[in-house]
Amino acid sequence: MKGIEALKPREATYRVSDGGGLLLEVRPTGAKVWLCRVMVAGKRRDMGLGGFPSVSLKAAREAARLARVTAREGLDPIEERDRKAREQAAEREAATEAEARTFKAVALTCIKAQSPGWKNGRTADLWQNSLEKHAFPTLGQMPVANVDRAAVLRAVDAVWTSRPATGRKVLRRIGSVLRYAAAHGWRANDNPAEARMLRHAGLPALPGGRKQPSLPWQKAPAFIKALDTMPGLAPLALRFTILTALRSGEVRGARWSELSFDGGALWTVPGERMKAKKAADVQPHRVPLSPAAVATLARAYTEATGTAAKVDDLPRLAALMGNAFIFPSAKRTTPLSDMALSAVIRRMNEKRPEGVAAPWRDADGREAVPHGFRATFRTWVDDTRPADSDAAEKALAHEDANQVRDRYRRSDLYDRRVPLMEAWAVHCEGGKEQTASRRSAAG
Repeated sequence: MKGIEALKPREATYRVSDGGGLLLEVRPTGAKVWLCRVMVAGKRRDMGLGGFPSVSLKAAREAARLARVTAREGLDPIEERDRKAREQAAEREAATEAEARTFKAVALTCIKAQSPGWKNGRTADLWQNSLEKHAFPTLGQMPVANVDRAAVLRAVDAVWTSRPATGRKVLRRIGSVLRYAAAHGWRANDNPAEARMLRHAGLPALPGGRKQPSLPWQKAPAFIKALDTMPGLAPLALRFTILTALRSGEVRGARWSELSFDGGALWTVPGERMKAKKAADVQPHRVPLSPAAVATLARAYTEATGTAAKVDDLPRLAALMGNAFIFPSAKRTTPLSDMALSAVIRRMNEKRPEGVAAPWRDADGREAVPHGFRATFRTWVDDTRPADSDAAEKALAHEDANQVRDRYRRSDLYDRRVPLMEAWAVHCEGGKEQTASRRSAAG
């Protein structure tokens, strides 16, 4: 075919043959379109090959040749072309989806999906922050389907030995993200973040986690005496934490509306603030308040508001304060930070001559931490009141390791915990163990 450019449009569409079934259709608009005429199953089919000059004569002849080969094989070249186009489109879509389903994208989706079941709103932030710092630099832009053991090893290598506790958390969270992806069909149903398998791939084994440093119970009275010299609200929050044997997070989030003074001072911690495996399983935790704990609340009110308060005033003041935090931060609308109580002990230990060991430390010489006072309380029970072991476990809000037994033992042993916590408070304040009147403390 010669002089394609010289072919002029006419009033009606006409075609020019190049032979072998290749045609050039010239339309009144001046557009020129390649066609290939083939016979498929005894029927004539005209297959469009694209327009000229986008498709050159050479390219059109090659396309026509392939169409004839396909037709001779008994296949419809138009249907085959459409099928391949669909497959290519599907492959492009899959590639786009794979790119969108990077580890980071899936991790953020996983966190968002799971966060409604987490009782603490900070949990989602902790997950995201740890993954952003330790996992995303290596895994973030990888398609989640391509994350393998080698990639996981690279991601956790630095933090695994430098900060073992954080390393374990990061590895568990990476595993959770990969399981989430597998559940949605975005990757194979394996888990390259499984620690036992990673050890065979070079991940070093870590020593067993050490327990939180705790002060010997014999030193609790001296510690409380020293604590009472520290100014501010954080020392009072730490004092209340020790006297109730609860976790600092539960104390820092305490609100005046959670207190009751009918028939004795009682603090009811809402279930969503209690530590447990599943938020749906957590029940409110009743805490009997000893006279010493109630007196600490009165001091906390004075410190937080600047208005003097007596123990007898607390029922009225608690009702007036409503949902306000008992131990607020400087903003008053948020609780004390999780580091505020630790900082109190750190300052207390700094008050010593150079070269002298920290006064408030455990048997190994490690400086005590707020959480360790739960162990101080539990050891005091074991050594001085072993018969109260079950009540102590309830005071600590521990779950029974035996799930069957835990399912049927539903009493919180509140009445047994009342004298136990009063005796603990008496010990902490350096007095003789005797049951004080909780009614008089409530006013």
